[in-house]
Amino acid sequence: MTQVVEQTAIQLLTELGQFGGLANGGVTRLVYDQAWVDAMTYTLKTAAAQGMQVHIDAMGNGFMTYPGVDQTVIAAGSHIDTVQQGGIYDGAYGVVAAKLAMTQLVAEFGQPKHTMTAVAFSEEEGSRFPVSFSGSRHYAQVGDVAPDLKDAQGISFDTARRQAVAQLTGNFPLAEQPLPKEWLELHIEQGPVLEEAGYPLGVVSAICEQKRFTITLTGQANHAGTTPQHLRRDALKAAARLIVQLDDLAQKIGEPFVFTVGEISVTPGSSNVIPGQAVFSVDIRHPQKTVVDEFEAKMRQMVADSAPVSGTVDCWMDSRPAVMDPRLVRQFESLLTQQGYQYLTLPSGAGHDTQIMNLKVPTAMLFVPSRGGISHAPAEYTAPAALEAGVAMLKAQLYHECY
Repeated sequence: MTQVVEQTAIQLLTELGQFGGLANGGVTRLVYDQAWVDAMTYTLKTAAAQGMQVHIDAMGNGFMTYPGVDQTVIAAGSHIDTVQQGGIYDGAYGVVAAKLAMTQLVAEFGQPKHTMTAVAFSEEEGSRFPVSFSGSRHYAQVGDVAPDLKDAQGISFDTARRQAVAQLTGNFPLAEQPLPKEWLELHIEQGPVLEEAGYPLGVVSAICEQKRFTITLTGQANHAGTTPQHLRRDALKAAARLIVQLDDLAQKIGEPFVFTVGEISVTPGSSNVIPGQAVFSVDIRHPQKTVVDEFEAKMRQMVADSAPVSGTVDCWMDSRPAVMDPRLVRQFESLLTQQGYQYLTLPSGAGHDTQIMNLKVPTAMLFVPSRGGISHAPAEYTAPAALEAGVAMLKAQLYHECY
């Protein structure tokens, strides 16, 4: 077998962060751009150098495999793309951690009973095209991506995909891969809970139900100087009032429910014209679908009661909650206790590839802390000791499942 070169997670993350790296320490690596091609090439070549069998599929997902005695596959990994001006840890940590854990296991214990595959998903973020989880959706055979989706430069998803995959097939064999028996993902928390509670590791209980809406309130644009206050149908004022009411409702529901308005636009958008229309986004999340649905029902009623303006609610994203496999969760918790780690069991407020894999196979996730709760930014950071603790626990779980 090829000799294993000892490396740490932070070394691998730093090397991977050079592809799309920015002067401020961040990284922009969008699916199918040249930085993405270079990063995937680097990831697969270094895996091959460690004795792993490497493949890509038609979506550009990368697969790095140590064959087992049998063909039952236990897979672990994450995504290799980033947001604009992102950090080096999100997604990439799960990829390098899976490679490290599997390589260390084979070096110490030889061929596993079950086949181990580390996966680098092509895309999760939705940062280049208006679609998320295209990599894991392809692997799990859950829905298709519309090939004519366009990026900001007018390039279609299918054109970008074919060009990028063509570059990769010059170095790596193209082959669709079978679904695993189980899926594991190691990820930075991307929130402040673990750090604030003082826990080095977190076991994910579920990935939250997430819904996104566009709310449109329509009043009457009119002269700002000649229209009396009591005769105005001000769409922006109605939107402001509604947002406060929705926030009050979210506060009453309590944690871990979260409510966010991240975008708002006003028409006609002039300082001397009463707004005739206000459009804003709503993002709501909770581990239980019933809680999300109850909030949505009350929100729709509030919009209907927004006189003197009229309103519509468009739900354009509905990501159902993903409950982690109880056996795998208990096994993670047992291994953490055996190795003396304190841990917190918590839901994930962020979406992950695991929620797609959860539609087809048993899944589990492990979190490491994010300093200051910061993610999707160059300041994203997890201490090297925490990174290695996560790798050690993923390694322990893989040993239990594969040997």
